[in-house]
This record gives sequence, structure tokens and C-alpha cells, in this order.
Amino acid sequence: MAGKSPTRAGKSPAPNPGAKVMSSVAEARSLIIQIAGPISLGERVKTVLAFVAERAGLPERRIRGIWHREAKAVLADELEALKRAAELRHREEAIHARNLETRARLACRGAAAAGRVEGPDF
Repeated sequence: MAGKSPTRAGKSPAPNPGAKVMSSVAEARSLIIQIAGPISLGERVKTVLAFVAERAGLPERRIRGIWHREAKAVLADELEALKRAAELRHREEAIHARNLETRARLACRGAAAAGRVEGPDF
């Protein structure tokens, strides 16, 4: 029997309007941006991508291929390496923020001990 079946096979699931579908290549590119962090004016993209490759433990050429959208797919182990490097970057940023906060608190305490009250806590 050729042609269409007289009965429907079923209803396809409706897409979740709140969910975002992201390809592995797009997700990898997003992770590269997270790992790179803020880029200074005048900093070369090739240098930043080399830094990302080193942090992720992937070949530099592979990172550049993903960045320039030349990659057709990203393997699961590559994506996991990028996720680990991005998580490490987030942890480092959190530690840095805590260090800055601690330095500011210590500076306020030092100023209060010297008789110069600057903050609302003293």
C-alpha cells in the first residue's frame, strides 16, 4: 500500500514555550564566551581563544573552529570539558569577589581602629 495512511499516527508533542533549544555547537560557543570572560580593548581574539583552549584542555584549532561556526557538531566529551572550564571560571570569579569584599571590610576596620569611621557599620 503506497501513499498516506488513512489514520493519524498521533499528535506530536507541543514545544515548551519557556524552554530554549540549543544545539551543541551553540552551547559550546556560549561556554567559550563564559570561559573567556571580559576581554580588554585591543586584545586579540586568537589569543583569547588560545587561553580558552588551554583552560578546557582542547586543541586550539578546535576551539577556533567552534568559535567561527565551522564545526558541524561538538562531541560530548568536548562539551563536558568546556562545561568544567566554565564552572572553574565561575568559581574563580566568586572567590575573587569574596576577596574584594574581605579587603573592603578589613580596610573599614582598619580605618575605624585608626579613628576614621567611614562605613555605616562602625
